[in-house]
Amino acid sequence: MKRANTIAGEIQDFIRRERIAPGGRLPTEHALARRFRVSRSRVREALQALRARGLVDSKPRVGIRVLPFDPTAQLDSMMACIRTDDERRELYEFRRLIEPEILRLVAERAEPWELSKLESMLEKPLPKGPEGVREGFARDVAFHEALWTLAGNRFVAGLRGLLVRYFAGVERAQKVTESEVRRTNGQHRSILRALRAGHLERARRELARNLDTFRPAGRAAK
Repeated sequence: MKRANTIAGEIQDFIRRERIAPGGRLPTEHALARRFRVSRSRVREALQALRARGLVDSKPRVGIRVLPFDPTAQLDSMMACIRTDDERRELYEFRRLIEPEILRLVAERAEPWELSKLESMLEKPLPKGPEGVREGFARDVAFHEALWTLAGNRFVAGLRGLLVRYFAGVERAQKVTESEVRRTNGQHRSILRALRAGHLERARRELARNLDTFRPAGRAAK
């Protein structure tokens, strides 16, 4: 008997072969069951798996629709799979490799007013004490997510949850000092100043230094 995941894969192949565009409708559960020679309950399980992946949706009197591709939905689902210290360190190494390169796209595509708006968020002095740490974390997430959005690439933006919000959660679980969050706020401003002045390599160096602030301890196993 076919497994639900196998049927889900066959439905995806059917969508590609038939070139069903986002918003287009799939055949009914009954028709899909006949096509793939399985029970309707098995088709229903396969569709549930596809819904969980953000690939289809179904509503009464509307039917089963193909959803637009959303990299964020796919990549966010990976967050729950990261559990070990080695996995966290390897993910950090991945982020350390690609985020400075993302600045190249930001330098090419971001409008001056967009960089100015982001810089204005960082100019307000941070409060003192625990409130300042909380505000510093919030700014850190907002800053990096904004950079990844300004890159103007759906796949880059889709990685925000995996590489920005995930590490924000890791950092909150650590004992981060007030001086560290203040230092990161200053580093963010230096990155933006370098970008606005057209000094991409300097901005990349500043960003690499910024990412080192919360580097996970140790090295990933080879």
